[in-house]
Amino acid sequence: MRRRQFIATTGIGALTALGGCLGNKSPPPRRSSVISDFEVSNGTLVVDLATDKWVLSRYDGAQQSPAIVSPVGVASAKGSSGGSGGRGATGRGTGGYTSAPRTGHGHAWYHGGDYTDDWYDDHEDEVTQYPVTVAALGVAYLGSTDQMRDEAPDAGTVPWDREFQNPSETVTYDVADRQEFSQAGWYRIGANIVGTDSNHDFRWECYDLEISDTATGFNVDEQWKVSPRI
Repeated sequence: MRRRQFIATTGIGALTALGGCLGNKSPPPRRSSVISDFEVSNGTLVVDLATDKWVLSRYDGAQQSPAIVSPVGVASAKGSSGGSGGRGATGRGTGGYTSAPRTGHGHAWYHGGDYTDDWYDDHEDEVTQYPVTVAALGVAYLGSTDQMRDEAPDAGTVPWDREFQNPSETVTYDVADRQEFSQAGWYRIGANIVGTDSNHDFRWECYDLEISDTATGFNVDEQWKVSPRI
């Protein structure tokens, strides 16, 4: 695995320190509908964007940055059981996929859990649903399952191996041609989302995929939605 330095791409990197202090009081991941499906066909990863794209946010329309308590746009290597601290589902690559809660599109929801509905009910006056478009889509190889278990990144952008600007509704990426990597392993797909009406940068929604190489071709074994906490 290439040693990646996960860096902040926003001006709010100082909020990173809060990530380890939230513990059991941490808010849930933000809800969104951005990417609907992934599949591998003939060695090519096919990414289908959602038809109805939106994000829930505490951004109030007058701020320079979203109203958040956890960092957005920062991906730090967390390690230990495929995830970081705080409540909700973890377990990328460590057996937690089957029992993880699911999003509306069927992805395992990283840090999702029973507490999310209660939190959103209690904070409904603070949260607004915004229509969004995808300004860019990035793809990065993260490493093998063992490497992912040791250095699983948290929510946020990573250095992308390939980036697509203003992508169409379907994006394809040739996994079989990645000669500098093991072809199988974990990949991150990130979508930089921007408000359709406000043109506000809501930054990145990310998805971590485990792709295996079988006798019949490549398969997507796990797909996790990794969103920043709202």
